[in-house]
Amino acid sequence: MIIAFSIRHKRALNDRKINISIPITTRQKIIYRMRRYNSFYGWNDENSIFDDDLKQHLLESYGTKELKGYKEDSLEVVYNLDDFILTSWPPQVFDAIEIYDSLMSTPENIANFRKDINIIFKSENMPYRILDNQVIILDSKYLESEVLNKAYELLTNNNFEKACRDFLNARQNFTAGDYSGTIVECNNSLESTLKKALNIDKGEQGQLKKQLMKSGLIPDYFQGFCDSFESLLQASFTISNTSARHGKKDLPDVKNKVDRPIASFILHLTGSLILFIMERYEENTPSEEGKIPF
Repeated sequence: MIIAFSIRHKRALNDRKINISIPITTRQKIIYRMRRYNSFYGWNDENSIFDDDLKQHLLESYGTKELKGYKEDSLEVVYNLDDFILTSWPPQVFDAIEIYDSLMSTPENIANFRKDINIIFKSENMPYRILDNQVIILDSKYLESEVLNKAYELLTNNNFEKACRDFLNARQNFTAGDYSGTIVECNNSLESTLKKALNIDKGEQGQLKKQLMKSGLIPDYFQGFCDSFESLLQASFTISNTSARHGKKDLPDVKNKVDRPIASFILHLTGSLILFIMERYEENTPSEEGKIPF
C-alpha cells in the first residue's frame, strides 16, 4: 500500500506550506477519466477497481471506517467515490489519483492514465502533475522548468528507478519547504544516476566522478566543471547536515543556512547535470529495449 499524498505531506499541509485548490469541474473530469478506464479495461460494477478497491484502499490509508466530504461547510459521511472526490479535502483528491494509479494492472495502462490526468491538469492551467505514481506541485519556475522535467523524463525512460525516486524526493522536499532535505536528495539522485550510468554498485562521489571522466560519456574538458560542481554540492551538503544536526533552535550563522534560493539553485543545477549525463548516456546506448513509455 502506498503512502498517499495527504499523509506524505501532512506536516507541510498542516503548516500551510502547501496549499491545494481543485475546482469542482476538474474533480468531475478526474471522475470521468477514472470511470472510463474502469469500463474500458473490463472492471464492471460487480468487480470495480474504482468503486470497490479504491474505496477500500482509501479507508485503509486513513484508518477509518467511513469516507467524509464537505457539504455546506460541514464534514459529513459520503457513501460513494464520486461524492468523495467531489467534496473531499483537496489533497485527498490526489490520494484517490495516486491509489487508483497504483491499482492499475499494466505499464501501458498506467502510462496512459498518467498522461490523461496530466492533460486535465494542463488544460485547467493547474500546477500539478502525476509522475512515478506521485502527484507533485509545480509551484515555482524551477519546478516548472523544462530542464527538471526533461531530466526526470530521461531517468524514467531509461529505468533509472533509484535515481528517479531520489530526484522526485528532492523536488517534493523543496515544495514542502525542507531545503536541507532537498540538497540531501540532490546528492543522492546524482550519485544514483552516476552509479547506474556507469554500471557501478558502490563508490563515493569522488570515485564516481573519476569513473565518469574515464567512461567517455562526457568530454575531457568537463573535468574542471565536474570539480567545481562537486565542491559546490559538497559545501551545500555540509551546510545541510549542520542545519539538520542543530535543529530549529540552534541554527548556524543565518547567512550560511540552507534557504529557499540555495536549495532552488542546487536543485536546478543538479537537474541540469543529470540531463546532460542522461542525454550522453542515451547517445551511447542505442538499444531501446527495456524502456517504458512516459
